[in-house]
Amino acid sequence: MTSSRGHDLPSAEELQRRAAQLLADWRVPDAAIDVAWNDRLKTSAGRAFVRHGRIELNPHLLGRAPEQVQMVLTHEAAHIAAARLFGPAVPAHGRHWRSLMRLAGLPPKVTHDIPIEPRRRPRRRRHLYLRVCDGCGDRRILQAVRYGRCQGCDARDRFLVLRAAANPSGRRALENLSLADVRAKCASSILPGDW
Repeated sequence: MTSSRGHDLPSAEELQRRAAQLLADWRVPDAAIDVAWNDRLKTSAGRAFVRHGRIELNPHLLGRAPEQVQMVLTHEAAHIAAARLFGPAVPAHGRHWRSLMRLAGLPPKVTHDIPIEPRRRPRRRRHLYLRVCDGCGDRRILQAVRYGRCQGCDARDRFLVLRAAANPSGRRALENLSLADVRAKCASSILPGDW
């Protein structure tokens, strides 16, 4: 398999043969195992589904560090072997797992050290809220909606709330609304039966 970065990675079938050989070397009675590449993995180099005997590997990360494929495959296979040999309640990176890693001739490293590209977080859309007391008309433009008592008349939870984008034009639109406009907009946004 060729990753998105052009490095040659072993096929899932080849990895499956390698994992089955590891289980046989560890004398696991049930050596049936399934290995697949998973494009959706982001920061994990691999993961094991112990009950299903399935290993998924990250082609993006391992494509940048193909020398780590055997380490990650062995790491995940050791999880499955430990559960099959010592029961499903065996600690994930406990002494049984560590022993299997050492038997395979590898250090029992819990995490990989492949550099991860920083995630791009989607920009969170910011809003401004116009909160108007339906009793006295007290107006507040806020970055978060707050309910409770009105600061103008001390009435409780009689607020009408409208939202706009947190930019100068959104602020101006909220500032220019009259109490009648706010009441009309809020009344039209409530559908019959929403109470």
